[in-house]
Amino acid sequence: MNRTASSEASAGSAVSASLLWPLRIFMGLTFLYAGLQHLTDPSYLDPTRPGYIGHLISQYAVGSPIQGFLLGVVEPNALTFGYLVGIGESLIGIATLFGFLLRIATLSGLLLSFTFFLSATWNVFPFYFGSDIVFVMCWLTLFLAGPQSGQSLDGILASRYPSLGWLVAKLFQTTLKTSPSRIAYTSKVEVPVSEQARLYPKQVLEVNRAFDRIKEQFTSHEETQTILEFARAFVISLGVDRHDSQKILSSIQNIVKRDPWEQNPSKQV
Repeated sequence: MNRTASSEASAGSAVSASLLWPLRIFMGLTFLYAGLQHLTDPSYLDPTRPGYIGHLISQYAVGSPIQGFLLGVVEPNALTFGYLVGIGESLIGIATLFGFLLRIATLSGLLLSFTFFLSATWNVFPFYFGSDIVFVMCWLTLFLAGPQSGQSLDGILASRYPSLGWLVAKLFQTTLKTSPSRIAYTSKVEVPVSEQARLYPKQVLEVNRAFDRIKEQFTSHEETQTILEFARAFVISLGVDRHDSQKILSSIQNIVKRDPWEQNPSKQV
């Protein structure tokens, strides 16, 4: 890949990373606000008031697919879960905004939103009127995208401390596909000849001539010629001795003398 393609790929990655900022800011601020609201709402943690989390859980459990968990585990420990939800939402929001432990934060947000979807908004009809299922998809997008390079604390820490590279590791490795027109093919590859090969200039000359004869069969195939040049460089850089030279030249001569019609019987008419 030439430098133009590499620079375009880097620019494309930077643009893609920047596009995630609106989503990061929205989700971060939303969860931070929700967490602070829960922690500062006097009725949310007060069993004597209608807005108490325990009363809300009893309402959410009706018709919920996790009704047993809500009534058997969460409601008896409503106050504890109330603090966990408020603190958890606040920490998730802060971590998302700063990009610190982003994948852990987004996965936690996804699980929390999915729990809310199965309880608080399960009975909302149609389903798209409820925000929690939308939050699940938003968290999933941020989780798969991961920390943005240079735009998160995870990226900064990973660049300074190699042992923290797992923070920004990609979940899926992708290969950049580049059109053939952007690939720079060279007609000849200059490779320094090893000292051992210089002891046998005649053999090196014969190898070069044999490769030249092979290349003449592929004058219209730049890719094949490039591969042959790399093969030529590899053979020469091995340091051709008298014994190996004869085997190499013999194989090359067989390829040169072989009938092209015999190699591709399907092309015969």
